[in-house]
Amino acid sequence: MPELPEVETLCRQLKSVLPGEEILRIEILDARLGKIEGLVGRRVEAVKRRGKFLQICISGGLTAELHLRMSGRLFWQKGGVPLLSRVRSSKKGEPLNGSGRIGSGPPFFAYSRLGIVFPAGTLILIDPRRFATFTVQPVESTPALVEDPLGGLSARRLREIARTRRLPVKSFLMDQRLIAGIGNIYACEILFAAGIDPRRPSSGLSPAEWRKVAKMSVAILERAVACRGTTVSDWRDLFGCGGTNQDHLAVYARHGEICRRCGGRIERITQGGRGTWFCPSCQP
Repeated sequence: MPELPEVETLCRQLKSVLPGEEILRIEILDARLGKIEGLVGRRVEAVKRRGKFLQICISGGLTAELHLRMSGRLFWQKGGVPLLSRVRSSKKGEPLNGSGRIGSGPPFFAYSRLGIVFPAGTLILIDPRRFATFTVQPVESTPALVEDPLGGLSARRLREIARTRRLPVKSFLMDQRLIAGIGNIYACEILFAAGIDPRRPSSGLSPAEWRKVAKMSVAILERAVACRGTTVSDWRDLFGCGGTNQDHLAVYARHGEICRRCGGRIERITQGGRGTWFCPSCQP
């Protein structure tokens, strides 16, 4: 699932291609997305991120909000005006014509669900599991942002929020109602860097431990953004390139491997239906 660094990567890349562009056409390839109306002929004014949500600010006071959910990603096809509807003719899960091309045109994939056509190119939503959502609403209807760790977390504020909660600290960090954008990969890495057992009740952390969590959250996430995200599965950025942050992972998906800090073994447990990787020696 794309987490904060992956969505922030897309946001920064979209800022380089979309502002000022007029929406020429919208092609919906999956009816599950519903109708998308009122955008054609308007221009993109800005691109923002709200937690794991991408927000495209449109002229006329509208905001198009996209959440990639489990498997969504975006691809920017520069130039041309492709016929996205021909994607339906491809074999499921494979590029068109085996080479990913429609005749002499650009590459598209069978899991494309949406195309937004601009003069400079086409923004394509690729989503194998079909969970991604795309909604259009007035700017004033956009929900307020909760704590965003990339902007710097307040250790005091974290402790205040967690004071009455028995939620394990890893689950606390991943609760999108409390902190925006942290998912499984980065929660594991943050807690390892802070030296905190992911199973501990969030209410039991000391002020000093919350300061470590706040500091490591910013450091881990900023590094991941600089690496254009973590590619451990099918994550790709706007231009089809994988990230490199997987080269820096200390515990995530390293069950049974040697801890690079203490020489112990990385263990894996299940929390809330998700895998949690940690080092028992480094995270007492």
